[in-house]
Amino acid sequence: MSSDKFLDRLPKYRLIAALLILFTIAVCSIEQISFQHWGSDPRVFLHAARLMLQGGDIVNTPNTFGLYYVYPPFFAFLYIPLLILPTKAVIVLWTIVSVILLGWSMAAFYSGMTGRPFLSIPARTRWVVFSFVLVLTARFIFFHLQSGQSDIIVLALSVFGLVLLSRKQELPAGLAFGLSIVLKITSVPFVFWFLAKRSGKVLAGMVLGCLVAVTLPALIVGPQKDLYYHREWFKQVFTSNSVALGVPSGVGNLSMRAQLGRFFQRTTPFTYRGRGYQFTIVELQPRAIIIVSLLITGAVAAAIVWYAVHYGNASPLISEWGGYALVFGLIPTFSTWTEIHHLVLLVPAYLYVVHLWYSQLVTDPWFKVLVVLSFIFLTLTTKSLCGTFLSQVLTSLGFINYGLLLLSTAIFRAATRLTAD
Repeated sequence: MSSDKFLDRLPKYRLIAALLILFTIAVCSIEQISFQHWGSDPRVFLHAARLMLQGGDIVNTPNTFGLYYVYPPFFAFLYIPLLILPTKAVIVLWTIVSVILLGWSMAAFYSGMTGRPFLSIPARTRWVVFSFVLVLTARFIFFHLQSGQSDIIVLALSVFGLVLLSRKQELPAGLAFGLSIVLKITSVPFVFWFLAKRSGKVLAGMVLGCLVAVTLPALIVGPQKDLYYHREWFKQVFTSNSVALGVPSGVGNLSMRAQLGRFFQRTTPFTYRGRGYQFTIVELQPRAIIIVSLLITGAVAAAIVWYAVHYGNASPLISEWGGYALVFGLIPTFSTWTEIHHLVLLVPAYLYVVHLWYSQLVTDPWFKVLVVLSFIFLTLTTKSLCGTFLSQVLTSLGFINYGLLLLSTAIFRAATRLTAD
């Protein structure tokens, strides 16, 4: 299609995109409001915020749906202003805000990666790249929106930190990352990146951001209660999901730690029509699994550090934005608890590889194979494509983990080819 024809059809594309966005917001909001047996996460956040105002126990007190608040107190603190709104209005508002922040995060990351203001990038390029990225990540985005999760907030804060960093505002950038880490600790792998880069001001900003986020709830409940909240969260949530302890190995947990449990423990990842299914290759002692888990966690950190050091003198596209994409791509592998909605954090990684492919910056066949295979492995487990039983089998066999590793490998492959050419 020529550029002139594309521009002629652009108003229609914009209308279709707007209708799809409104439809997604409506469907995801209605689902959260209607499925009373589940409740959705905004109800959990409101419950915790209400308890915080009352000085109650936000960690150990479930809401009416039996769901527990599993975040540090900072997130409940941020939700307090929303208590003035009806629950249904908060759910709709949260969905809208999530969609807006996702769109902003994509635009900001793409702008930083290309080194150009977003609107100065040719319209056709923007639409093609974003369309492919949304197709590649649609499964994760939809799961995230239909459950009202918070990972897009973490994504937006992290991308905001990267935008500030691109403007040489290192301390504020670190502050943004620190806030994102306390909000939800999934963004911790960025610490390894900035340690490898020896970014002292960014690391100082991270510490400052963490301190601010940890102490802000004390304005409502006082220092003693705030300390109690953090102590209970550390004991009940963080410690119970640490790599040194056993974590649930059902198909709901997509982490490498859970995958080790499915392969090397006598566990039943899922039950179908009354029958439990196991995928144990050989049974290992729990201590051996813990050691392997620690090695995997260390390997992820080492991969981030190695990329930062090895490609540190390459162009900013490789040395900076390729590294950021790699960190986002490795976050789900680093975590000991990964669910399908957490994979929305892969959006920057897919933006990076799609940009390299579409712009023909990398024409290497192996790079393209890795990108395609990552999408296939991450998508094959969708119930709508292969049915509930096969979906659970493929997940139990680790297909999602393989897709994550293939995506990270594609980023490494791209860096290798770009620095060799």
